[in-house]
Amino acid sequence: MYADLATIASDYDWVRLNRVLSSQGVTEPFWIGLYHDIQSWRWSLDEVPLANTVFTNWGPGDPDNNYGYESCGIINYAGQWWDAYCFDIRPFICFNGNISGAGRFIGVTSPMLTWSEARAYCRQLHTDLATVTNSAENDLLMQLASQMSSICYWTGLYRDTWKWSDGTKTLNLNWTTGQPNNLYRNEDCGMHSGLFQDDKCSNLRMFMCHTIPPVRERQTIRLHVKSDGSVLDPAVQLSILDRIKQKLEENRVLMNTTLTWKVQPYRKKVDDP
Repeated sequence: MYADLATIASDYDWVRLNRVLSSQGVTEPFWIGLYHDIQSWRWSLDEVPLANTVFTNWGPGDPDNNYGYESCGIINYAGQWWDAYCFDIRPFICFNGNISGAGRFIGVTSPMLTWSEARAYCRQLHTDLATVTNSAENDLLMQLASQMSSICYWTGLYRDTWKWSDGTKTLNLNWTTGQPNNLYRNEDCGMHSGLFQDDKCSNLRMFMCHTIPPVRERQTIRLHVKSDGSVLDPAVQLSILDRIKQKLEENRVLMNTTLTWKVQPYRKKVDDP
């Protein structure tokens, strides 16, 4: 009947939504397709999901997403993991895959950087931020952290934040001032109340769905291709379609769009041999 909970990701979406709210007299907050992906913790190195590893060492109560903004991982001098705000300035621990033993972990206290800056630093000079896959590696990081002057350090642990349930990219979310705040903990679902707010997913609310309209028009684009004769190769055609899809996605016009090839039959010219 419907495609998903409502996605409000563009100016056009807001215009359509406001028309519906006005025509139906909706004034109460309602669920939309926005949710906080709190289970997506993974290691920066090779993007290994934390759920695929046996070892974890979260501190008591963590990860708790305090105030709704903690989506990067730190390790303290006792070897415990905490979630933290990714834009905090901290020391960090790099990993170098070309070195064996304890020396493969390198502590950096200057410069202190945000999580993403620290990852870029480690990738440029070493391999990546530190990954911890077992208790022995955690002990090495704990020893390194205890020898330095700070309480906690960035590691390669991080997760996704807010997503649309239909897979639309989350850009420029229109949060109410002070939101999201995870005020009562476990506020991992998004609702509309003029702008966006976080709320407990177990709360009962009205909700807004969206539909995908049927295709109503077909547009043909004629391409003149100069090539070595391989343009009819299916692999080449697929590569060209992928490039076109990428451009459409960048301009947010890919939804409900299907791209196909239509090759015109060759017409012999008068002067052809």
